[in-house]
Amino acid sequence: MSRPLVATLLLVAACSPGEPAGSTTTSVTQPATTTTTVATTSTTTVASTTTSAAVTTTTAATPSTSLLVGNWADQPLVTAGFGALGWWDGSEWLSAETEGALPVVGGEDYQVVTWGSVAVTTGGPQTSVCEPLGLIGVELEDPGLLGELPGPYGLAISAPWPLQPHPFQEIADDGTYAGAARELLASRGLDVPAPVMKQVVQVDLEGDGATEVLAVAEEVTPGFILEPGDYSIAFLHKVVGDQVQTAVLGSTVVQDENDAFSGVHLFGTVADLNGDSKMEIVLNSTYFEGFGISVWEYADDDLGPVVVLETGCGS
Repeated sequence: MSRPLVATLLLVAACSPGEPAGSTTTSVTQPATTTTTVATTSTTTVASTTTSAAVTTTTAATPSTSLLVGNWADQPLVTAGFGALGWWDGSEWLSAETEGALPVVGGEDYQVVTWGSVAVTTGGPQTSVCEPLGLIGVELEDPGLLGELPGPYGLAISAPWPLQPHPFQEIADDGTYAGAARELLASRGLDVPAPVMKQVVQVDLEGDGATEVLAVAEEVTPGFILEPGDYSIAFLHKVVGDQVQTAVLGSTVVQDENDAFSGVHLFGTVADLNGDSKMEIVLNSTYFEGFGISVWEYADDDLGPVVVLETGCGS
């Protein structure tokens, strides 16, 4: 359920870069002007043989197997319309905020990746964006390609490789993921017998033939402020061996009026942002007049997904 943006403080929900997602205990959300949420330790549950019936409603564009011709940055910058996130330097992720200078001069081409499509635009030189915060970023020639807030909202990267090398599709939930959401919400102190599933997406992040599921359960009160009983939780459901791992990437559970200014979460897209043919997860988080975006990389079966890049903007 979409909801308007109404306050004057930026609040961004994500993990600190390099920290793993959580799954069964409460994520700690705290207001800030840059990064905020520290996710809890992931856990595993016994695998179930129940699966959801796949019913395609949205499918990613089929990528080309060759590199695109264009004017690309030597170190491909990952950016949103309201601020740059960072880039992969060939060995590690670098944060735009930490580095302070972007690896572009202006005039570079960018692939814009959204939920089910990839387009190309150009970008200008480094500039100040997201007033009055004055974040660093670039102005894209066609920022509308990224989508509209609160999302799904994509990313742009000055890179020539296929951004969605593996297919993904929305699927119909047979109750499996609503059940997982019910357990996650109960572990956070909220009893929801039938969670409303806003997104359920089957994807092969690593291109290994094993599918993962990205899901968002959400029901929030229309208007400016959340009310007790509202919730928005985004999680990754992955079978590892004979077990199911459920990692929470974003979590809001409103218990009382003290939680009324929490945010909502939505998966923006999946994309290969460092050219390794494995797709990262892009999570949108909306907080009143603030909006955050975080990139999660599936590290391994022990750590699960970890945040590698993030930014946010608010006024």
